[in-house]
Amino acid sequence: MTQGPLKTVHLAVHGDVFKALYFDWERLELRPNLVFVDANGSVVYEINDLGLKGPPLDPRRKLAVVWGDSVVFGVERSWPCLIDELAPGYQFLNGGIEGDGYANILRRAEAFNRQHKVALNLLMLGWHPHSMFLFEQVAQQQQAGERPGRFRQLFRREAATTAGNRELRERLSGFLRAVPNTVLLTMPTALNPSIIGHDLSEFFVTGANSFTFLGRLPYSIERQRGAYAFIRERNQIAREVCELTNIPVVDLFKHFDTEGVAEFREWFGDILHFRPSAYPLVAETVHAGIRDLLV
Repeated sequence: MTQGPLKTVHLAVHGDVFKALYFDWERLELRPNLVFVDANGSVVYEINDLGLKGPPLDPRRKLAVVWGDSVVFGVERSWPCLIDELAPGYQFLNGGIEGDGYANILRRAEAFNRQHKVALNLLMLGWHPHSMFLFEQVAQQQQAGERPGRFRQLFRREAATTAGNRELRERLSGFLRAVPNTVLLTMPTALNPSIIGHDLSEFFVTGANSFTFLGRLPYSIERQRGAYAFIRERNQIAREVCELTNIPVVDLFKHFDTEGVAEFREWFGDILHFRPSAYPLVAETVHAGIRDLLV
């Protein structure tokens, strides 16, 4: 019997201390061969020997990887693995990393494809500027009472392009030329034109059905408008690049549009992240968009 790689077991907690357990700051990647358990010893999720969130590689199935930031990384096992149940013969592994900028997402995906045989890449560019952990830096500066310097314009509508979308077109085009077996997933949001100009503070709640603005980033209507403009701009750039390079797009921004929904928080735990209860629907939506490619 062949013994698999040894795994390090950690208690699954939250916050920066937890992130230090699974994230390699020098390589800007997940640490491999980790298992996270709850207080009862049950496995919450694992990071396999490839440095991807999910179980070990199954050589009997074709490999698909979903790349992105925390929207892909998700809570516990997240949603990419749920596509397995809908796509016999394929294994979907999670290539998300919390706080990852789009440049590092593209770098990681391209490097992985050079080293491993990947049948299909699903790419979500995330909501971060190309620099890693910019929003976390801003929040920490503000909490410390420091002036955030050039970052104080974060999520202002007029600064959307300079805040992280400026180089996106060129970088994404280069990636798609190098890794053409890719499907792009647009970035969804709980925000919509009907609510974007209103103060949503009354909707921020804690508890089982909590809803927040965006991590530790202080709330304001201006930032709310800027976040929506930023995501719309990023999605439009991505669609245009994919149209020019003949790359399929699964438009999650459109599929999870909250404008016609009675409760705009139904699928989201904040303005950008899906609730775990929505994960099955996300998996079904993505699968419907790629079904014809799964041969």
